Amino acid sequence: MMKINVTNLKRFFEIVNACEGSVKLIVAEREPEELKGNGFVQNLLLDTQNGVTKLSVETSSEKDTIRLIRFMMEDGRELSETTGSSRIYAA
Repeated sequence: MMKINVTNLKRFFEIVNACEGSVKLIVAEREPEELKGNGFVQNLLLDTQNGVTKLSVETSSEKDTIRLIRFMMEDGRELSETTGSSRIYAA
């Protein structure tokens, strides 16, 4: 499980929906909810976002975990939006 602070939920959901495996949203005292392709949960989070949204997520694939780490390192920007020394690559 990883905790992630998201300012760009739309871009975050693009990354989540492109993942190979399951991406689950972890909510206290509830069963994990599938986030990948779940328009209802995604729209609910978009509607309630006010600044930074703190999420706990769990992936079933190491590649997907790396994708989400890259997203966090890029602060939600698309690769074309990063320039110079602000561009960081994860292993």
